[in-house]
Amino acid sequence: MSLGKYVVGSILYVTLFTWGSISVQAQVLVHKEPLHHLVFENSKIRILDVIMAPGDTSIFHIHHTPSLFLFFTSTRTGSMLKGQPATIGETTAGKMLYENLTAPNTRIHRVWNADKDTFQVMDIELLSLDSGFVQPPLSLPHLHKEIDTAWTRAYSLRLDRGQQFKIKEKNRSFVLVSFEKAAVITQLDGKPNSQTVVRGGFFDIQRGRSFSIQNSGDRTYEFALLELPGK
Repeated sequence: MSLGKYVVGSILYVTLFTWGSISVQAQVLVHKEPLHHLVFENSKIRILDVIMAPGDTSIFHIHHTPSLFLFFTSTRTGSMLKGQPATIGETTAGKMLYENLTAPNTRIHRVWNADKDTFQVMDIELLSLDSGFVQPPLSLPHLHKEIDTAWTRAYSLRLDRGQQFKIKEKNRSFVLVSFEKAAVITQLDGKPNSQTVVRGGFFDIQRGRSFSIQNSGDRTYEFALLELPGK
């Protein structure tokens, strides 16, 4: 082989190798994307905590399940669907968003932090094979229903100083997520625990357990309560 043919062949190999690497990256599932940190998983949900410093960019990744997004920061972000132009938007702290991303709504995209401050969002993939609820939505003090789908119910929970919220429905399962750093006293099956919950901290409240949370701080705190279908 001549040197010229060798160089051309090498360039072609590198090009194909690079294209192949990009293609493989483009097919990575969202829970395998490096900036989507897996913090909890069971048969019902997979919790991904996404924290991006200014200028951070994810690789292309696939969303393919019903998902609930909880936004912890108000941040200017960019997004690009595969094969489409980039767009710029802004998230709102405390917002909840449900999307059914199963086929044909599967989404392949990448995102980046276009702001000067840290961006944080929680992507909760809803994995349960059960769909739909037998029981009616919760109707309790301090609680407001925001989202009601076959895959999850999401409530906003607002506790002023000293206020307490109790879950007595032992035939249901929940996940409680804090939108901010909060000083609380929790009780699981009657055992009290005084603690400080970080922004994005959560409690897995399994079926058959009693749970309460009290604001022991000096200001109002906001939480998201997710109700999950099935046993």
